[in-house]
Amino acid sequence: MNTEDIINELYITKDLAPETIEEVENNSDLRLNIVQYFDNYKNRNFALEFLLILTNWRLDEQKGISGNSLMLACYILGKHNQIEDCIKVWKTKCLDFDTFNYIDVQLIPYCGFEKTIEYLKTQKSTEAQNALSYLIECNETGDFDDLEEYYNEIPWFI
Repeated sequence: MNTEDIINELYITKDLAPETIEEVENNSDLRLNIVQYFDNYKNRNFALEFLLILTNWRLDEQKGISGNSLMLACYILGKHNQIEDCIKVWKTKCLDFDTFNYIDVQLIPYCGFEKTIEYLKTQKSTEAQNALSYLIECNETGDFDDLEEYYNEIPWFI
């Protein structure tokens, strides 16, 4: 199985089979293939659907999904550099106590810290305002000092 197989499965079935999700969860070579694929090819629709599917699995107590897989989905969504996706990553981080503590805050300002702050200031939703406050706090503690390096390395969660 490779990234194109997963993309094709999603487009054909409008979902991902449990076996596919399990393969994403447990196969670090596949996870690396996914990251490398999105370094070269953009497919934001897939990235959005992938995040949605994994989020739904996380919310389903019978299924569950790891923080690593959620971070992978947030990471490939971020590679599309759409500022509004910072809210989707924030919502994923806020799914539950464990995801809040597990998902790296660095995944939220993928388009750059200042640009993300300016965008969040224009948004009126509670989620946006909470994200704004949290990002400002994290910046004060130095969480974004090496942001460019964070995005240029193979992510630790792969």
